[in-house]
Amino acid sequence: MKPHSTCSRIFLTLLVPLLFAVSGATDEVHVVTIDDAIGPATSDHFIRSLEEASEAEAELLILRLNTPGGLVSSMRVMIEAILGSTIPVATFVAPDGAHAASAGTYLTYASHIAAMCPVSNIGSSTPGSVGGKLSTRLAFPGLPNFQTPDSTSDENDDKNDAPKEPSAMEKKVMEDAVAYIRSLAELRDRNAEWAELSVREAANLTSSKALELNVIEYIATDVDDLLTQLHGKTIANVGGNEVTLNTLDATVVEIETDWRYEILKVLTNPNVAYLLLIVGINAIIIELYNPGLGGAGILGIICLLLGAYAMHMLPINYAGIALLAVGLVLFIAEALTPSYGIFGLGGIIAFGAGSLLLMDTDIPAFQISMGLVFGITTVTALLMIFVVRAAVKHWKRGPVSGLEAVVGQEAIVAEDFATKGRVFTDGEYWNAVCDEPVTKDEKVIVKKIDGLILTVEKVT
Repeated sequence: MKPHSTCSRIFLTLLVPLLFAVSGATDEVHVVTIDDAIGPATSDHFIRSLEEASEAEAELLILRLNTPGGLVSSMRVMIEAILGSTIPVATFVAPDGAHAASAGTYLTYASHIAAMCPVSNIGSSTPGSVGGKLSTRLAFPGLPNFQTPDSTSDENDDKNDAPKEPSAMEKKVMEDAVAYIRSLAELRDRNAEWAELSVREAANLTSSKALELNVIEYIATDVDDLLTQLHGKTIANVGGNEVTLNTLDATVVEIETDWRYEILKVLTNPNVAYLLLIVGINAIIIELYNPGLGGAGILGIICLLLGAYAMHMLPINYAGIALLAVGLVLFIAEALTPSYGIFGLGGIIAFGAGSLLLMDTDIPAFQISMGLVFGITTVTALLMIFVVRAAVKHWKRGPVSGLEAVVGQEAIVAEDFATKGRVFTDGEYWNAVCDEPVTKDEKVIVKKIDGLILTVEKVT
């Protein structure tokens, strides 16, 4: 029996590790990278990556972040996903030279773990639409204000340069942003005072200073270094539970972007969304001018639907939409009335202003290009004026072929008749009726057609 027992022990010793290897018992850490402005495409990619990591029961999801900021709506959706996550989320501001500005600061504060590379910075969380000179500076988060003091300026210049008192709405936006980031700081037991300072005064910190002030917990050179430091750490409040990380020998899984992200990124580019919207409108106008082909109409409907879908996910200023509509109406009015260019000029101004005001955000990544606005405005003005004018002329001219085209033409009487007879018009002989007698070779006018019988009357 002893030989059999020895063999059994050897067999089990070899089999157990093999079973663990086959079953995939090695812990996984998923890594998703955002290296761009936060928008609908990035938020969708992050949320799907978090769901995938949760389904795989990964030890941790690392958000490798380098962003100048982004849209508040997209940022809040991402934060809600982090707060409701059943696995820990670590925001890692990386690689060296990266920054987590504006929305990136909120995401860092919302995460269960906050880490940065040695050469990186965090801050500038002021809402871009708040506060005089501050809004100009924060339109490019992370960059310094290049205005230099002028020692020769007089007191009037100083008064003009002084920040304006924020409006009631701006105060509401500011206080909402402060309360939001403070609540995240208190949830994760991080520095709430500096978080408020980053919103009110656009404060920035280097990684070493952020670690010192309890804004982050770790400084790491790369993902492997971060995982080594995180091994054995207990994370509280992960879906209501405490989680102890086992990351020492974890398998790192890089989450790559897919076709859905690429398509969504293209569609939610403000320039593409704007172009789709205008091309759709112009294509439908061309279809109405020359009905029956269908190609322009189908293209217009597709472009309009795609443009509307993209605009729905972007911050739209409805005053811009209204100005675009006014511009189109003025273009049509210019084509219909002899205004000597007044309506056309007004339409160009309204259409151009509406295009510039269409995006309700100060973030450069979500602005429409000036060159595109100029080109689209010019092309739309010319198309609207000339196409509508040609359509009006076509309608006024009436039919040029078919039975309806005979009405209004002259005809030659083929034979004498009192009430019924034959006339010649449009290269053919027609049966005709007339209220008074007519003679051969006399000219008459076709007034009506009923089936194949013309109603004519003498030329006066």
